Amino acid sequence: MRRPFQRTDRLNRAILRILAVAMGRESREEILRHVTVSGVEVTRDLSLARVYIQVEVSRQPEVLEALERASGFLRSRVGRELRIRQIPELRFMMDDSLDRAERINSILNGLDIPEDSSSAAGEA
Repeated sequence: MRRPFQRTDRLNRAILRILAVAMGRESREEILRHVTVSGVEVTRDLSLARVYIQVEVSRQPEVLEALERASGFLRSRVGRELRIRQIPELRFMMDDSLDRAERINSILNGLDIPEDSSSAAGEA
């Protein structure tokens, strides 16, 4: 059963779009142009937005520092664009889903699984 459409779903998509544009084109922090915003989850009470980002592992510390410096600008940008009464606090988190997928893929590729002869015979 599909859950009903919620306001937070709409806000998640809108905040993702706003932050992606702001970091990619408007921020004075050059390093933020290399960050991918992969997802946003706003809490039901709209007090917090978890912003999931992807960036090279070697650049993570400096990206987090740049996000800390730019957080006021980014939050005000979200507030100006959305015109909502309560602008959520932005909390940036590393999205490691691609790394995990690569790791799982390499494990699966490394397995020595013989082809199932019964499925090959059934297809003929």
